[in-house]
Amino acid sequence: MFKGHGGNIKHTIRQLPCSAGKRKGSNGILDFSASINPLGYPENVRKIIWKNFDDILHYPDIDCSSLRKCITQKIRHSEDEIIVGNGSTELFYLIPRAIKPAKGIIFQPTFSEFAEALKCSHAEVLHTMLMVEEDFCFTYREDHFDDKKAEMVFLCNPNNPTGQLVEKTVIVNMARQHPDIIFVVDEAFMDFVDTPERYSVINDAGTVRNLIVVRSLTKFYGFPGLRIGYLVAHVDLVKKMTEYKEPWSVNTLAQYAARVAIEDEEFISRSREFMLQERLYLFNELADIHGLLPYKPTVNYIFIKINRVGMTSPLLRERLLEYGIAIRDCSNFMGLNDKYFRVAVRTRDENMRLIAALKNITYDK
Repeated sequence: MFKGHGGNIKHTIRQLPCSAGKRKGSNGILDFSASINPLGYPENVRKIIWKNFDDILHYPDIDCSSLRKCITQKIRHSEDEIIVGNGSTELFYLIPRAIKPAKGIIFQPTFSEFAEALKCSHAEVLHTMLMVEEDFCFTYREDHFDDKKAEMVFLCNPNNPTGQLVEKTVIVNMARQHPDIIFVVDEAFMDFVDTPERYSVINDAGTVRNLIVVRSLTKFYGFPGLRIGYLVAHVDLVKKMTEYKEPWSVNTLAQYAARVAIEDEEFISRSREFMLQERLYLFNELADIHGLLPYKPTVNYIFIKINRVGMTSPLLRERLLEYGIAIRDCSNFMGLNDKYFRVAVRTRDENMRLIAALKNITYDK
C-alpha cells in the first residue's frame, strides 16, 4: 500500500486530472519528490546487467558473497560484519524483528519506516520531537533516554526530510554512554555529503558493539528500482540478524549492479562535484523567491518552509503538478505541518524549470 513517500511517480500520474502537465514546455512529469542522483546510474550498470542477463535463469547468490567482498574493499570491515538487503528499508524491518526491543525511540520528523518497523515487531514507539526553533537539529540530551527504558534508537543522518547532520563524535559518544541501547543510524544519503568523514559512523560500527549503520546503494548510484542496501554491525549482531533474514531477497541483477557501481570512482567523483555546484545554485535561487525559506542543504535535496499566508504544501504540490512537476509535500511527516516541502536537486535545466514554476505560483495574486 502506498504510504505517502516521494518517488511514486506512477501513482502521482494516475491521480492527475486530464489537464495537468499540459502547460507549454511540459514534457511529462518532472519528479522532484524522489531524491535520486540526477546523473542517473553508471554506464557500467547497464553493461553488466545485459552481459549477465541470462543469470536470471538461476537463483541469486543467497549470501551476496561477491558483493559483500566488494563492500569490504570500500570500508574497513570484514564480510561477517555486513548484511546485504533488498534496499535499506528491508534492513530497517529486519533489525527490530531480530533484536526484539520492547521500546524504541525515534526523533521526529524523520523517515516514517523507522516507526513502522518497530510497530511490526510489536515494540512501543517513543517519539521525541526535534524543535523548529533549533532548525530541527539533533542535540544530545540525557533526558532523551532517562527513565524511558528504550532498547533501540533510530537516527537518520543526514536526516530525511530536513537534511540536518549529526557529528560523528556525538553519535559515538552517545552509543558508548548507553551500551544497553542499540543505535541504528540510517546513512542512506551520506554519499552526497561533502565531508562524510566528519559525520559518518560506518567505520565505528563493529567496534562499538551497540551501533548499526545502514546504507542505501540505490540513491547515490541512481537505480532505486533494483532495491539494494547493506548494514554494518558487530559480528554478534550480524549473526543474530542473519537468523531472521529472508533468503534470496536480493536479486542477481541488483547484486551485479551494486558491485560495478561502487567500484566506479569516476562516477563517484563526478556526482559529488556536480551535486556540490548544483545544490548551491538551486538553494540560492529558492532563497530569492518571496515566501520560501529553504534550509541550507547538505545532500541532494532541499527542505523548504512556506512563509506565505494562503499557501500550503498540499496546495503548492497541486499547483506544481499543473506544470508537470512533482514535489514532496512534507505535511504527513510527524512534527511538521502543511508549511513544509522538499525538492530533489536535479539537472540545471530541470532546476530552472522548477524555479520558473515556483515564481509563477508564488507571485500569483
